[in-house]
Amino acid sequence: MSKTAETILHLLWTFAQLSVLGFGGGKGIIPQMHADAVTHYHWVTSDQFSQFYTLGKLVPGPTTIFAALIGYAATPARPYLGAAVATLGMFVPSSAMMVAFDTLWDRFAGSPWRTIVARGLAPAIVGLVWSSVWTIGRGTTALTFSPGSFRMLLSVAVVAAVTLLMLRAKVAAPLLVLLAGGVGVVALR
Repeated sequence: MSKTAETILHLLWTFAQLSVLGFGGGKGIIPQMHADAVTHYHWVTSDQFSQFYTLGKLVPGPTTIFAALIGYAATPARPYLGAAVATLGMFVPSSAMMVAFDTLWDRFAGSPWRTIVARGLAPAIVGLVWSSVWTIGRGTTALTFSPGSFRMLLSVAVVAAVTLLMLRAKVAAPLLVLLAGGVGVVALR
């Protein structure tokens, strides 16, 4: 089997697994996606992963669409095939499961278990989201400098400002990404 064919199969299997683990939103699977794409298979670097994630935040639709960029980068001999396979793996299994689960969820509309399950999953989802924030932040070169460095302090200040703007002013995420990127371009080049 050729290296490209092997990579295509690994892309499909990896993103299909991530697809079914991404309940509560795609952000919960970012740490595992990073581990698979960067550490295990070496399809992309940590910096590329962070850049692809940022692009995924800027385009309409789910953030996990950046799986296509990972697939593209992972298969230089057949980049469009890699992108298509990663995208199919990322979205088809979870979509099929949601259609099936929706029928079951509606069937138990009056059950107290439905409320218990929803309340029980909420803290897990919040934890997974914060884990993805840590993974993305750790992957940027700005945070690899020594504590107290200008880059580190500026990065922490940008994170704090973005968090406050999202929570207090309800500024749209794509606008915040562009503003933070502008700060990075001006101050960190």
